[in-house]
Amino acid sequence: MKQRKGFTLIELMIVIAIIIILAAIAIPNYLRMTDRARRSRVAGDFASIATALEAYSVDWGQYPEATAFGNGAAEAFGKNAPGSHTEKEIAGTGAAATETNVAANTTLTGELGAIDYIKLGTLTAMYNPFIPTAADTTDCYFYGSNTTGTKWVLYVQRTAASFLSRTDSSTDLAETAAAPATPIP
Repeated sequence: MKQRKGFTLIELMIVIAIIIILAAIAIPNYLRMTDRARRSRVAGDFASIATALEAYSVDWGQYPEATAFGNGAAEAFGKNAPGSHTEKEIAGTGAAATETNVAANTTLTGELGAIDYIKLGTLTAMYNPFIPTAADTTDCYFYGSNTTGTKWVLYVQRTAASFLSRTDSSTDLAETAAAPATPIP
């Protein structure tokens, strides 16, 4: 009589142990990789916004103030905060008297306002990749400036106690435990 050959209990346990070891190695690497991808997304978005802010500054002689009221407080913009003052300034879609980049105003170089430094659709598609499912302003990027329009900061909330930021004087992302102070001194 011929016996059926199969796996023994020991062999199955060894295979399961190997799978568990491989998973223990792969899962942390995957999590680090997704965090790096999110950081890269933020860095790319901040680079696009920074380019728009610098072009705005060349034309108007200063960066946009963070709010229409000139207090320099941080302002949310992006997917869940459409229509912010900063968004209107760099997208050239504003019409209020408190806005600089409007058709009635002329730049330092003599061009008429309402210049789009970055497309409105690009700005409104931006969201915080660390909190992609929120339906409030934690899902946004934030822009802050000083009241004279000579300094700016962009930041995003990474975790409850971690923020990524970029300033007018740096091209790198900085990680801090709290949101940057605004208005900027």
